[in-house]
Amino acid sequence: MNNPTILSQTLSNIDWSKIASEITTYAKFDTNKSIIEQNPKVYEFESLASHFSNLNELIKKIDEIGSLHEIFFSNLRDNQENHNALNYISKAGVVTIDQLNFLANLIENLFPIKRTLNFGDYREILEDFINKTQRLKSKFINPFRKFVDADGSVHLEKHPIIAPLIQEQISLERRIRETINFILKDEDISKRLQMDTFDIINERFVIPIRSDSYRSDLGSIVARSSTGNTLFVEPVSTRKMANELIEINSKIDYALSQICKGYSEQISNDIQVMKDIYSFYISLDYTNTLASYSHAKNFCYPEISADGETIITDFYHPLIDECVTNSIELESNHKGIIISGPNTGGKTVSIKSIVISHLFFKLGLFIPAQKAKLQYKTDIFYFDSDYQDLEMGLSSFAGEVKVILGMLENIQNNSLIAADEIFNSTSSDEASSLAYSIINYVTHELGCDVLISTHHQLLKTKMQDNPDFLSAHVGYDFEKNCPTYKLAMGTPGSSMALEIFKRLSHEHSIPTKILDNAKKMLDTKYVTYEKLLQDLSRKQEKIDKTLRENKQLNFELKNQKKSQEGILFLEKQRAFDNYEKEIRKIIKGLNDVKAKSLSNEITHLSKQFEKLKPDHDEKKAKEEVRTVAKEIKQGHRYFCDRLNTTCVVSEIKGKNCIVEVNGKKITVPKNSLFDQQGIDRNKKAKPKNEVQINVFKTINYTTEVNCRGMRLSEFQQKVFSCIDDLRMGHIPYLIIVHGHGDGTLKKWLRNEMRRHKDLTWTPDEGNDGATRIDLVNNN
Repeated sequence: MNNPTILSQTLSNIDWSKIASEITTYAKFDTNKSIIEQNPKVYEFESLASHFSNLNELIKKIDEIGSLHEIFFSNLRDNQENHNALNYISKAGVVTIDQLNFLANLIENLFPIKRTLNFGDYREILEDFINKTQRLKSKFINPFRKFVDADGSVHLEKHPIIAPLIQEQISLERRIRETINFILKDEDISKRLQMDTFDIINERFVIPIRSDSYRSDLGSIVARSSTGNTLFVEPVSTRKMANELIEINSKIDYALSQICKGYSEQISNDIQVMKDIYSFYISLDYTNTLASYSHAKNFCYPEISADGETIITDFYHPLIDECVTNSIELESNHKGIIISGPNTGGKTVSIKSIVISHLFFKLGLFIPAQKAKLQYKTDIFYFDSDYQDLEMGLSSFAGEVKVILGMLENIQNNSLIAADEIFNSTSSDEASSLAYSIINYVTHELGCDVLISTHHQLLKTKMQDNPDFLSAHVGYDFEKNCPTYKLAMGTPGSSMALEIFKRLSHEHSIPTKILDNAKKMLDTKYVTYEKLLQDLSRKQEKIDKTLRENKQLNFELKNQKKSQEGILFLEKQRAFDNYEKEIRKIIKGLNDVKAKSLSNEITHLSKQFEKLKPDHDEKKAKEEVRTVAKEIKQGHRYFCDRLNTTCVVSEIKGKNCIVEVNGKKITVPKNSLFDQQGIDRNKKAKPKNEVQINVFKTINYTTEVNCRGMRLSEFQQKVFSCIDDLRMGHIPYLIIVHGHGDGTLKKWLRNEMRRHKDLTWTPDEGNDGATRIDLVNNN
């Protein structure tokens, strides 16, 4: 079982907050964002194979379809009230229309999800949910959808109980507006107005009267402006109607509450099914978040190691762009890796990258590598070397010891323990002996694997001599005098402290005798050992360079071979094409000769056939009887032998005529026109009527809309229409005048604007009776 304390400390040390901030961009619900950031889910070994299989199938769907958010979470508004809806219902509470719509969408979205998640356990789970919600679909969703759309739009006028009240409300509001507009036109009243319009404050229709012009007989004061210069007065003649309107609104609210109560009771009968469905959506969002992040980062599908091997090919740190990749391979008998080498050479990044790979494996994510085969570790413990705490009176070494002792108390068998530069703040020999003893205990007594980086010479030597461990070092380019960040397996490496000091000292005016004196102080054995490691590292770098060059050469030779094969294939193809053209040319010639011969034979037979036809002479005689028209007149009908049909002459042009046949005009010679018997020459072609239609479209756009006195439904339609104009670029900004106070229009508008992340709103120049809306600049 994973230890939450150890996991929390490891997450903190590997910069999990930065990684989590990238992962959570793919999450739908804030609940899952908080879980990923603060306490990510750890998958048990038994469920890991199934989870990775589902994750892989989801990634295939993302490749095929794109983002799955619209399919899985369509119209599901992520707010705390919606998430608490089922808890309210389970306690006999009544939920709102918005909450009911959230629950209805949970059920309705099951169908497209089922069509998409047609693999694994999802198919059976979704089929079961759909079957269990049939009663709710009939009793709740079907009637609910008659007046509430999936996007949350409410049409109370379509509900049979509320519709009459809505009609009464509309009629009464119209009467009030007519009355108050009549009052505004009164000569005495108009002189007293601050503005020539009315407003609605707290469901009261009011007119703005200047404070120095108010009389009590004008009506009661409902509100005052912030400066006190304007009094919002409800006229006496509208007060009774306003009271009636308030009463109707109360009836509508009561009817709506009874409707919500009835649907809440319907859901309470299947409360457990609905809770299971809700939990399914939360889990689906979590899994889809992991899949989307793994897909976006192009991570690899890990293999679960059953034989104790650990192989990670071309791994890298997910937060570092263009990170140098490395690879490790541990057989089942190996207990860990000891990494040494120069400072700033990449030891920390290598260790963190390996730890992150193991951690991602436990957290159900794909691995940042080209290929990965990993063992499941019970705990993953990673600590660096800086635990100094002056307030607690702890030195760096004491702080590190305290952390390690806490780890030894809590770590479980078959865990991974990683330490970056273990005990680097104390004596090298003492640190080496203590570190070696701890490593020996956790590997042999607890069955853990270790991943250690160090500069301690004794520790590097002891670990190199132990066949249970692999030595490795980060490379150094001696020609360029800088680290390569590549991990070389098999040998320890020199810390290169003097070389790095020498390289960096060139940038400063530092006497060379400082470095010379430092070299003199070093023990001869130490210098010899470090020299051997440097020579070994240099030779290793040369070997690696030669291998890389040979690999590149081999790759180029293979490419050259394939290129030659390609050229040879193209030459063969070209020769074949030329040969094919010649063959086709010969065949075409033979076919032409054959066709010509056949055509001559057909012509001969046709002539023989014509001679044998019994009506041949009779037809010829008839043709000879027909005479060419001597006088051709416009508008008369003739027979045209060229067209083999009758036609009407529409225009005469020299030796040619323009004739009309079936509405088409054709030019023919005069001598092709013959007189016709029995045709009405005076009959003229019926002129064709042409109809021309011109369509004009005029649209007026405005940046300011006065919505005072509108009903909420009318106001909503107007706002959405104007916002569409703003988004389409027809207007640069939008000012909506809704009136002062905490009226329904202003309250709805500003709540609605908070839902649109592409829009921003402010009171118009300090005037709280109007709201200015602008598009958010994403640049």
